[in-house]
Amino acid sequence: MSVLLNALTDQFREHAGELPGTRRPQVVEVREQAFSRFEAAGMPTIKLEDWKYTDIRTLRDAEYIALGRQRGHTDTAPGALTLSELSLPEFTPHVVVFLNGEFCSRLSTLDSLPAGVKFTTIESLLQHGSVEILEHMSRHDAAFPSLNSAFLADGVIIDLAPETVLEDPIHVIFVNARTLAPQLNTARLIINGRRNSSATIVESHCGVPGAQGMTNALTEIEVNDGASLSHYRVQIDQPATHHIGSVFVTVGQDAAVATYSFAFGGAITRIDVNADLVGPGASTVVNGLFMAGENQHIDHHTRIRHQVGRTRSTENYKGIAGGNGRGVFNGKIIVAKDAQKIEATQSSRNLLLSEGAEIDTKPELEIYADDVKCTHGATVGQLDEDALFYLRARGIDEQSARSILTVAFAADIADGVDIAPLRQWLEQIITARTSDGGVKEIENRD
Repeated sequence: MSVLLNALTDQFREHAGELPGTRRPQVVEVREQAFSRFEAAGMPTIKLEDWKYTDIRTLRDAEYIALGRQRGHTDTAPGALTLSELSLPEFTPHVVVFLNGEFCSRLSTLDSLPAGVKFTTIESLLQHGSVEILEHMSRHDAAFPSLNSAFLADGVIIDLAPETVLEDPIHVIFVNARTLAPQLNTARLIINGRRNSSATIVESHCGVPGAQGMTNALTEIEVNDGASLSHYRVQIDQPATHHIGSVFVTVGQDAAVATYSFAFGGAITRIDVNADLVGPGASTVVNGLFMAGENQHIDHHTRIRHQVGRTRSTENYKGIAGGNGRGVFNGKIIVAKDAQKIEATQSSRNLLLSEGAEIDTKPELEIYADDVKCTHGATVGQLDEDALFYLRARGIDEQSARSILTVAFAADIADGVDIAPLRQWLEQIITARTSDGGVKEIENRD
């Protein structure tokens, strides 16, 4: 048994009673079941096929405090933090902020949410609400989603009523604040898009300078018939933190979901994206960009399941690694038996900016039908020498030329973001991190 598993087991057995909802027997039972699933799954090791390129011994050997808020381990006073300190872009009046897993009403602005959009904190549901949250807590068997449910204290459910069209995006921000000891922060975001609704949700994970510990985040998106949703997930954690993210998407008949993952920060990052197309006419776009610099390891695993016929998916992931940075992409498209008239494309393109950088990529197709159009491809390479020579011949120094080509490589992923201020902010991050021709560490801002 790992150090972390021992520590979490002790904390759960001794202190789970401090979590919200402990006076409701059904909440206690669901928590116990979730932790039992986590114990049964165990902490992943490189012996598992899905984890063979990502060694999380650093996490397994750590003693994170999983009940930091309840046990007084937060070092950042909620009243002292301002959003401007996080250097995030401003692009919407609808902002939801969580500080070390706890909803922060002072930093959130929800007064202008239109009719048809319902915002509910998960803490309120655990304490007094319906059994809906219990069903969500019982869904997943993998280690980290189960751990998320076991220690779940807060989060948000965003519910879009039928025919609702949300003009401005909602920005959900999960902030890691400084703590007296490394802390496990649990984040949960649930989005329900009812029939013919439409919205854009931005999910940001960031930290204040000096933040440490680990985030275990889980996002669930379900869109019903005819609905559409754009989801942009940005991870820009501090260098001393680790990030585990799980995204589950379910797309109904004639519905559409576009989900983008941008991963820039943290020491070890693992993000799993699972998309299930369950109704005819359903479509999804699953795109991502990661940048791994010195002492960074960023791993993306995606699974797109075409459960029924006449569904479509497009996937485009790009990775950039510099210094001794390490990247991983594993994407699988699964077409169910007799799910005909499928269109699916998958692309993984990766760029190495130094001899010490490494990226492992593995695109996969698993097809059990014959009337399909499915393609995949992957590349790992360096900057084009001819293009570098062209820029150098026009008076551009080598460092700047390398930066220009690297930014251009990443551009088509960032260009897919429909929110102009967010897109420009992402472009600034990409440009800043490649300004020396490699992949620089994300700046600490005091």
